[in-house]
Amino acid sequence: MTDARRGMALATLLAALTASAEPHLAVREGFLCSQCHVNRSGGGKRNAFGANYSQTALPLWRPSGLGVVSPNLGEYVSVGADVRVQHVTVETVRTKFDGEWLEAQGGNTLRVPQANLYGELTIVRDHLSLYLDEKIGPEGASAREAAVLLYGLPYAGYAKAGRILLPFGLRLADDEAFIRQATGFNFGNQDLGVEVGAEPGPTFLTASLSNGTLGGTDDNERKQLCVTGGVRSRWGRLGGSYSWNDSTTAAGLVVRQVAGGFGTLNFGRLTLLSEGDVVIDTERPKGAPRTQVLQLAVHGEADLLITKGVAVRAAFGYHDPDLAVKNDHRTRLAMTLEVFPLPFLRVTATYILRNDIPQRVQGRQDVFLVQLHGFL
Repeated sequence: MTDARRGMALATLLAALTASAEPHLAVREGFLCSQCHVNRSGGGKRNAFGANYSQTALPLWRPSGLGVVSPNLGEYVSVGADVRVQHVTVETVRTKFDGEWLEAQGGNTLRVPQANLYGELTIVRDHLSLYLDEKIGPEGASAREAAVLLYGLPYAGYAKAGRILLPFGLRLADDEAFIRQATGFNFGNQDLGVEVGAEPGPTFLTASLSNGTLGGTDDNERKQLCVTGGVRSRWGRLGGSYSWNDSTTAAGLVVRQVAGGFGTLNFGRLTLLSEGDVVIDTERPKGAPRTQVLQLAVHGEADLLITKGVAVRAAFGYHDPDLAVKNDHRTRLAMTLEVFPLPFLRVTATYILRNDIPQRVQGRQDVFLVQLHGFL
């Protein structure tokens, strides 16, 4: 493998380790994502409750006399931020396959994988606002989300339109999880569209209609539909998601369907999360037979709160990129120690055991990651 290819592989892996949302915290408290985030389906800027919660309920130590810092700059403007600094060590792997030695070179590096600024401008209190989730690093600035938000609709409903993260499944913090990678529903992918949702009582339902072009415009009538719904209680939640994306052109049929179910349980200090998704890619080039590829991605996670500000997590992932091919799956086991030593600061140490088929040697590199996460 050339040095350039090694660098590209390492950069790709590091980029996948960026994260933004923590659904296990919502499950532990019996919340929906909207309890703490301006984005009602999770991730991005924290609202007033979320900012207060992250300062008072999470840190191991809170300096005496420190007041609660408000994200509000005034009556109508509020801000937020996420900055992550990482030291990542990737293991060198050398294995023999079909009589040939294959090697994936490891290394270690310091980097800033995420620097995001958030802003909300309230136009009509409790009804209408403008929301911006702006990525300012590490590779140039771009809008992750930019939308008009409408609140106060019937049945605790809302609507938003613009550049949005599509609502599907558990919005895990870890974009390297297979259910985030294989489905494409992660913090690196957005789209232009409209989302509506409602949270009446113990139920929730969210649906979006978007271009289906990962943020680009299109010139046809075909769109991507995403729907997520379920029920929740203090003990957890149960739900499912479905997505249909029709990219058919004059050259032939191209359709991606993603369907999955998720469930969570809360036992006080112990929180369990699980999700399983099936991805169906159907293609039929003009004048050629139809082909269909089915993928399966599964995630299971256990989070244990040791004491206020200190927790451990174990997460297991399974991915079969083609159910028609035998022995083609890969697995991932991530073990994390998480500490909130002070308000606005989280420190994590994660070891990731990665297993893949011998010829995909890069997928067999273990990773050790230490991260400082400053936020507001």
